[in-house]
Amino acid sequence: MKKIDVKRLDTTALLVFNTLIEEGSVSRTAARLGMTQSAVSHALARLRVLWRDPLFIRSGGAMQPTQKALALSPGAATALGELRALVDHGVVFDQARHRRRFVLGMSDYAASVFLPALSARCAPVHDRVTFLVRHTSRAIGFGMLDRGEVECIVGSFPAAPKRLRQRTLFEDRFVCALHAESPLARGDFTLDRYLEAQHVHVSLAGEPAGLPDQFLSRLGRRRHVAMTVGHFLVLPQILTASPLVATEPRAVIAPFRQAYGLALRAPPFETDSFAFSVVWHGRSDGDPALAWLLQELATIAGASGIAA
Repeated sequence: MKKIDVKRLDTTALLVFNTLIEEGSVSRTAARLGMTQSAVSHALARLRVLWRDPLFIRSGGAMQPTQKALALSPGAATALGELRALVDHGVVFDQARHRRRFVLGMSDYAASVFLPALSARCAPVHDRVTFLVRHTSRAIGFGMLDRGEVECIVGSFPAAPKRLRQRTLFEDRFVCALHAESPLARGDFTLDRYLEAQHVHVSLAGEPAGLPDQFLSRLGRRRHVAMTVGHFLVLPQILTASPLVATEPRAVIAPFRQAYGLALRAPPFETDSFAFSVVWHGRSDGDPALAWLLQELATIAGASGIAA
């Protein structure tokens, strides 16, 4: 097989490839990189010749990566990260002068906890510092980092493999939430009363059971889940409109207590706390802009008393 001459691979084309993987659109790639659409198309054409593959196929108004493009994507993202670290060596990111678009992965849980404060802190520099937030979960977050689809993910994740970096932001715990007018909100919140109730459960993966069910199984008990939903932020409306009980992380439900007339109770059984963390890829270790963002997230977590 004929070897490819590495001199034919230019960094602009590599940047176009990586950005097009993330954006799925030539026009959005051009806007993000400050290039014309024609220049993006020419760079893509050079890569198609170099890698002997179409790389992207237009489908329904979007540019879909081929199997070869998907296979090349992690390596391309790693190479760009290492190049960025080399260029930025010794440079401190200054949000007042530098321009940067951050791509983050978050569930609506993580977004509700961090984005309001992050937006407020960055309001003076939003003409230069912007954010693209993509939905993620425990099931897909690490893969998104490997493919370069996001720069970091924020949420509750298992221990990250060695190729990734992980920093704990705060410890969260479960609470039971229900409408304050519910009969269950009055009197002792016992295990028997809890199990007699109907429950709503959040699962980003669509699974009808979660950690509260595992905790109950230690006691040989089960609850009845009447509704499973894929988003955390629909819970307040559901609890207001029904007698259902939710057993979910405190940080995502407590801010809605007053506005929606909710009562919060400690679960009537033993639960474990869990770490809420930010995870990024090791290839980004030298990126001063990402280091700035990680510190911003840590500052928000520490200043807001999220899990208090």
